Amino acid sequence: MKEKEILLIINPHASKGKGKRKARKIGRLFKNNGSPCTIAYTVGEGHAEKLTLAGIANGFRTIVATGGDGTVNEVLNGIMRSGRSDIRMGIIPIGRGNDFAWVANIPKDIEKAVALITRGVTRRCDVGVCRGDGQPNGKFFLNGTGFGFEPMVNFKAMEYRHLNGLPSYIVAFFSILRHPPVGYHIRLTVDGETREVDTQQLSVANGVRMGGGFKMTPLAQLDDGLFDVMYPTRIYRGWSMIRLVLSFLRGGQVKDKENFCYFNAKKVVVEASKKDVPVHSDGEVFTYAGGSFSLEMLPGALNLFY
Repeated sequence: MKEKEILLIINPHASKGKGKRKARKIGRLFKNNGSPCTIAYTVGEGHAEKLTLAGIANGFRTIVATGGDGTVNEVLNGIMRSGRSDIRMGIIPIGRGNDFAWVANIPKDIEKAVALITRGVTRRCDVGVCRGDGQPNGKFFLNGTGFGFEPMVNFKAMEYRHLNGLPSYIVAFFSILRHPPVGYHIRLTVDGETREVDTQQLSVANGVRMGGGFKMTPLAQLDDGLFDVMYPTRIYRGWSMIRLVLSFLRGGQVKDKENFCYFNAKKVVVEASKKDVPVHSDGEVFTYAGGSFSLEMLPGALNLFY
């Protein structure tokens, strides 16, 4: 019976604390569309991954992440760690940034998001995995992993309780601007070829957008089996960093070959000269200070409603 049912994993604190109320509405929508669901509420960090693993062990084959990018990432990690390739994942975006839902063209409207899932049509989606300092067992991601300046802004934005989406990241940027990263010397190995890089920021992504509106890798595709990799080729100081952010908002770094490097890869190894690099994965903390990481693309590893 449970193979036909849906496990709805929801962050009750999402949508500024309205997650629990929205869960009841979502449950009714699934029932009205002929798809009964069981609702499970998260109680803290990492709980969505545990609920996912428990649900799969108890026979659920469709798992729906209801919340923001953090909930989506935890459900993804539960599915990937289960080792089951037949699990179907759905997303109902009611979180702060909802970057991956935007990238995958998943409707923000609850009724439309439920309808997308109950139609029963999935497509294969690529999944990345990052291993390294702070996460010896690795962490799977759908949207992207960022090193340096990007996670610094992201971590700061997470501290704001009354700001959501792009505004929280803009405020965080101006806060970080007072003490920006001085830059990192990195040995970057891309599909077996090594280069030396001095930069403040490195993005290795499967999706286009991070941080509620920053198009870090504008040419990325979810099903091409490749990462899009981007980094500035010079160190930005003070107010010149505004130019950096404006490029990310517009996606202009793709054409600016003088100041940015942009390419595709299947495997990326990052070795920093010092263990002081902050890293995020799908907007969640990977480590606050690391030095050595490897990232690998897993083509078509997820069965996703999108």
